[in-house]
Amino acid sequence: MKKLLFIYYLLFICSNILAKDNSGLAAEYLLTFYPDARTSAMAGAGTSLLGSVASMYYNPAGIASDYYNEISFFYAPLFYGAKFTYIDYLYPLARGEAIAGAIGVLTIGDIEKTNSLGETLYDFSSQDIVFNFAYAGSLADSTYGGLGIKLLSQNIDDYSARSFSADIGVAFDDEDTQYGISLKNIIPIKFGKDMLPFSLRIGLTQKILDKLSLSGDVAFDNVFVKSISRLFFGAEYNYKIYFLRTGINHKEYSCGFGVQEEKYSLNYAVAFHSLSIQHRFSVALRFGIEPSEAEKRAVKLLEDNKRKIEKEEEQISLERQNLEKDIMVFNSEKEKVEKLLLSDEKLKKEWKKIKSEREQIIFELENTKRKHKISQLLLNAQEYFDKKEYGNSLEYVHKVIKEDPQNGQALQLSRKIAEMTSSTAAKEKYIKAIEFYEQGKYTEAIFKADEALKIEQDYSDAQVLIRLSKAQNYILQKRFQDAKYELVEAVKKNPDDKNIIDILKRVQTIIDVMEGK
Repeated sequence: MKKLLFIYYLLFICSNILAKDNSGLAAEYLLTFYPDARTSAMAGAGTSLLGSVASMYYNPAGIASDYYNEISFFYAPLFYGAKFTYIDYLYPLARGEAIAGAIGVLTIGDIEKTNSLGETLYDFSSQDIVFNFAYAGSLADSTYGGLGIKLLSQNIDDYSARSFSADIGVAFDDEDTQYGISLKNIIPIKFGKDMLPFSLRIGLTQKILDKLSLSGDVAFDNVFVKSISRLFFGAEYNYKIYFLRTGINHKEYSCGFGVQEEKYSLNYAVAFHSLSIQHRFSVALRFGIEPSEAEKRAVKLLEDNKRKIEKEEEQISLERQNLEKDIMVFNSEKEKVEKLLLSDEKLKKEWKKIKSEREQIIFELENTKRKHKISQLLLNAQEYFDKKEYGNSLEYVHKVIKEDPQNGQALQLSRKIAEMTSSTAAKEKYIKAIEFYEQGKYTEAIFKADEALKIEQDYSDAQVLIRLSKAQNYILQKRFQDAKYELVEAVKKNPDDKNIIDILKRVQTIIDVMEGK
């Protein structure tokens, strides 16, 4: 029992050991760990780090800018056999909208329970769990908002406690600068005998020279009782797929490194605490394909055009309403005029003038309806283009051109569709060629890659695959000199492909042996 009390004492004081106010807060030992080794290496300066599943831990709005299905696992051994494990998963619903869930578990192994005489009664364990759920969406251009719900559970021997609370946050992504604001524990709920502290956290991340990012957080904990301010600073340097990180906060100095590819990331952190040195590890797997920067800009442009069209539609609708009112007034005046015509021939000229004005009004109304129809067709075409349903998009573009053959937006979108469908067809042929090659069907791979070249003549990957497939056929026919020639040509095209170089080395070895070298 003494060991358990000592461990919990360490967990409570470790978050305040370097702070001016060393008082602990309810559930702080569970809510102020880290969700992954990346933010751990940066000392928890994560309120403005956007675009990953770990963002949910600091600011629920941060998950909205993630394009991937992502799952992450974090493991941190603590004092006296205690350990903290955090598993989280993110699912993007649409561009700028995502949901996420996570579970964090703090466990302590077998603990000896004694009586007042120091006699051992039995062993027991302790476990604390936090469940996090978050939703985030786009509020405006480059601005996101999020809501997080967390459930807390504590079990120590025959004692248990349950509680829940919520966080809200906003995040701003301004290219090289990111901001984040998070309100934590906004629901005043008790956890055991204590109230979960309401906290305000503000963060800023600034990218410098395209490779170095600096992050800083300031947290105001227990705002309505006795506010405690804490600072968190972190830095991250990026070289290709490798990252170096360091950070410092009120309780420890930390550093670490990581490797990040499109589909996975591996991170390690070490923290130099006044009580011990702690090692932390995390791995994240991502599914799906993130759009390129060009695609992101294209989507943003389409959304801007969509807003512009919607605004024009509102203006057209207002003009149409005004025209309809004018027609109603005209019809009323027409009845009066018709009555006057029966009694006065002089009013015939005035009637012709009014009739001409009526025809002009009708023409303007028809023209307004036509503009509205074209705007709606353009909106549909852009929406299908955004979804990459190019056939449907082209169908609506043709409808616009039929109505207005000189429409610039329709002609431009038609050219984009032609470019996209051509590139997509070539890529599909190339992917099928890769499948044939991996199945050992080298001749079929050559034909498919050649079809891709007919669509896109400068497709270098297809050219390399043809050379490689021919070489494999020659190897099967034991025509090693011919195979060597094809492999050399492939290396010229792609000198960094280790697979081609390895095959070339093996073929050269066979040639040397056959020539008796």
